[in-house]
Amino acid sequence: MAKIIGHLQAENCEVHYEQANDEVMLDGHLQQNWDVLLLGSSAELTIEAVVHALRCRTLDIPLIVLNDGMVPLRLGEAMRLGAQDCIALDQMERLLPSMQREMVSAILRSNLREQVVADYLMQEIDQLILLGYDMRSLNERICRRMAELFDFKLVWIGAKMPDGRVEPVASAGEIAYLEGIEVRWDDTPQGQGITGRSIRGNKAESMSSESPRFAPWRERAERYGMRSVLAMPLGIKNEVAGALVMYSAHENTFDKLTISRLSAFAGRVTVAMLGAQEQQELRLMQAAMSNAANAMFITRRDGAIEWLNEAVSRYSGYTTDEITGANPRIFNSGQHPQSFWNEMWATILNGHHWRGEIVNRTKAGELYTVAQSISPLYNDKGELTHFLSVQQDISEKKRLEEEIHYLAYHDPLTHLPNRMLFRDRVQQAIAQAQRAHTKLAVMFIDLDGFKAVNDMHGHNNGDCLLESVAERIRLCVRSGDTVARLGGDEFTVLLRDVKDMESIEVVAQKLLDIAVQPYVLDSETPATVSFSVGISVYPEDGESFDALLSRADQAMYKAKQGGKSRYFFYSE
Repeated sequence: MAKIIGHLQAENCEVHYEQANDEVMLDGHLQQNWDVLLLGSSAELTIEAVVHALRCRTLDIPLIVLNDGMVPLRLGEAMRLGAQDCIALDQMERLLPSMQREMVSAILRSNLREQVVADYLMQEIDQLILLGYDMRSLNERICRRMAELFDFKLVWIGAKMPDGRVEPVASAGEIAYLEGIEVRWDDTPQGQGITGRSIRGNKAESMSSESPRFAPWRERAERYGMRSVLAMPLGIKNEVAGALVMYSAHENTFDKLTISRLSAFAGRVTVAMLGAQEQQELRLMQAAMSNAANAMFITRRDGAIEWLNEAVSRYSGYTTDEITGANPRIFNSGQHPQSFWNEMWATILNGHHWRGEIVNRTKAGELYTVAQSISPLYNDKGELTHFLSVQQDISEKKRLEEEIHYLAYHDPLTHLPNRMLFRDRVQQAIAQAQRAHTKLAVMFIDLDGFKAVNDMHGHNNGDCLLESVAERIRLCVRSGDTVARLGGDEFTVLLRDVKDMESIEVVAQKLLDIAVQPYVLDSETPATVSFSVGISVYPEDGESFDALLSRADQAMYKAKQGGKSRYFFYSE
């Protein structure tokens, strides 16, 4: 462990770590926040045990296996068991890039989960307001759902009273924390807390329990397992009516992105409190719909838009005057076939609700995606006269999904397919070859001399070399073939529909010839490497992905043992 920590510190990393020797210690350490888990050889802790512990706690922490070579472990086997990467101890230069890559992927997955939860709760609150929930029930529901979905220890809503007090009107979670505490918003000692400052300053305030300003409440907060708090003012047009306050069991919960997402809920709660103060259900309904983050508009039966809220203009870029009286076709992007619209209109004209995803186009010509629901509205005679459409912008969620999907199947450095996508391509090629009675070849390529380049020129130049190698390999194969990076300095190639051994040898020789040409790196000092290439052929050397890859790997080691810069067939 000391060697690994020393290596990371030499890379200018600030390292905080704990060591677990068994499952009990691991479970205790997992109560804290960690960026990555490194698993070395251990009789007590296996990959399966660590993955099981993470799943039991629903934790998304990357697991990287460190292989000391005593018990050989392939990258594919480690990934099958649930690890994200497997690194040999003599390849420490791979450790930091692998950790950084997996940490970025975990953050993207976390952002997507938070976005999904936030979108779901905001839509749920909109529906509750539209259904006419009384304000006390609505505020209690908001607190309870926020505590459940975001795993907060305590959520409460406080009303700003004329005498300087902040009176709790709804709460959920560890509500005993509030007993005996006087919260004020005026300039008194009791008003110097985070809630009072948020109301006076009309801005979000967050604080860790370790902050000196939190000292008066620290003992009580620690008793209930609270490590950070966020208070958000509730108000419209600079008139603050109270605060929404959230407590988390973790120190770093309330970063800028999270605060930005949670600010939308403060607007919902404000609408609820204003409605309670005014005691007018109609004004509440209009305030809710007008101030909702989701776009809402009402059309006549023929489609003409009669009413819309501000969010429709914000989404589309059209003004209220441009939209009023127009047909929703004004947002049409041309991305959906006519059958899509025919099905939608048939559904709603028959009095049924419709829900789906629609790609719209803004006035400026940009595309955005919404989750849209359409509900039929009837007059007092039971006649269908209007439709209510609610749109939720899910463009960011779609972008995150596409980015995560790409990272799941591609190497972030070279942008080549990774092992998962390579497996899929080979399995498809095997199925096609079985039907057509043709052959295919799998090549396993390992770089000779890459470690020396890394040591002499640095890891940045090593990454540049790997990118150049990836591009050179692409130049040696056809557009229908596949080049992939398994990790480190290991690449694979799928050659589809090969005619004979000679055609495979032609490609292999091209790879050897192009590999040894000097690489000009950032240091402007040429570097050289060579390839050791192992080749397996379907169906002679195997009829499955695992068999073909394993035998190409074995053939590659024969090529390396034979003097490097050469290729070797498994059949040899």
